[in-house]
Amino acid sequence: MKDDELRDECFKFTEKLLYQYKHMKSHVEQLEYLKQSIKSEDNVAIRAITYDDIKVSPTYQISNAVRDGVIDSVKVSQEIDIDLYHEKSLIKKIDKAINNLDPIRKEVIELKYFEQKGWKIIISKLPGDEKTLRKYKKQAVTSIAIELFGSKVFKEENPNLFDM
Repeated sequence: MKDDELRDECFKFTEKLLYQYKHMKSHVEQLEYLKQSIKSEDNVAIRAITYDDIKVSPTYQISNAVRDGVIDSVKVSQEIDIDLYHEKSLIKKIDKAINNLDPIRKEVIELKYFEQKGWKIIISKLPGDEKTLRKYKKQAVTSIAIELFGSKVFKEENPNLFDM
């Protein structure tokens, strides 16, 4: 893949992430709720296999169904933890990149991607013409993409002071 194609793909992917940002946050909330509900179910299931309370059988044997149920819920809980880690990490990177933008570029990103407003509305709310605001959007998305994918992807062909 050529450098230009890689830059374009990273830019487009970053835009997709920005359009899905609110959904990602909602997904994290759903995962946390699911994790909480599994955790409360686990307490009941794990309590069912402890040896401290009531004798469950003459030999204290645990039924395979109970044991398998606990193992399955632990696996699901671990998968949710992994998903939560990745989602939160991505959201944190995006938040950090957005917070590093100047106020007008930040506002362009919020209006264009989070609120999904058209250019006419964005132009009416922010100072500047459409060409300038589109330039700000491109700069902001590039800045966010650099935070996500690294500066090497977006490095210019000609060396500059940053490279030295």
